[in-house]
Amino acid sequence: MKSLKPILVILLVFPFVLLPLSPIEEVKAQSTIYIRADGSVEGTDLIQRNNNTYTFLNNISGSIVISKKFITLDGSGFTLKGSGAYPQKGINLSHRKNVTVKNLVIMNYSTGIFCKPGSDTRTNITILGNYILNCDIGIDFVGSSNNLIKYNTFKNNTNDISISYVIGNNLITQNSIDSFVQVWMSDQPIIDMNYWTDYNGTDSDGDGIGDSAYFYHDILQDSHPLIEPVPVIPEFPSWAPMLLTLITLTVILAVYRKRLTKNTKQPIILGA
Repeated sequence: MKSLKPILVILLVFPFVLLPLSPIEEVKAQSTIYIRADGSVEGTDLIQRNNNTYTFLNNISGSIVISKKFITLDGSGFTLKGSGAYPQKGINLSHRKNVTVKNLVIMNYSTGIFCKPGSDTRTNITILGNYILNCDIGIDFVGSSNNLIKYNTFKNNTNDISISYVIGNNLITQNSIDSFVQVWMSDQPIIDMNYWTDYNGTDSDGDGIGDSAYFYHDILQDSHPLIEPVPVIPEFPSWAPMLLTLITLTVILAVYRKRLTKNTKQPIILGA
């Protein structure tokens, strides 16, 4: 029985050790957070920097202004939440180049992600695997080209994506789009293989792509619309600690059971 005491202690203590890993409540005050050109973060301690990657540690209320090039902003499944007031922007990428925004829930903004270039219009922005909802405009590129919008889910936005005054290419592919893509006085972006919630076409060969193109108000939007929506980003912070706890407890209980079985099978020696 002595040998089992350490295991019992671990079983009792381990859940309390994991409590700090569970997400705490988001900071409710609306503020502006800055990622400066020198790489420093101002306005919050909930974004962790590791070289050129900036990772959310929890949900954040407010806006983010990015002034540094060649970085990745990784939401890790957390939420960036606005007040819904005009003209609040969730992430402002104006005059920035070579920035990736990924794995982030962006909600309640006048504009979720905004980019207007400087003298070089080829901004090379990548918007990857985000969930953008309850915004007037989900993503707004004004004069900004050479960008990629991929694996994102849009929900309950007035206008999911807006492309205006652009000379050059933008690629919009494999997103779940709930409203429409607006193109105004711009070169037509490549819009292909997206899921559209109001598409009612068929898929006779079962390849996951609709047999007919998708039109919005008689305007061609997508020549190869997807039949099934793009998977929504996983919210790792909510279930990861629970899963880790379950796996660890399962292993500990298996070891305990094995030792208990071994002890019960030992022969009893009478007399010495």
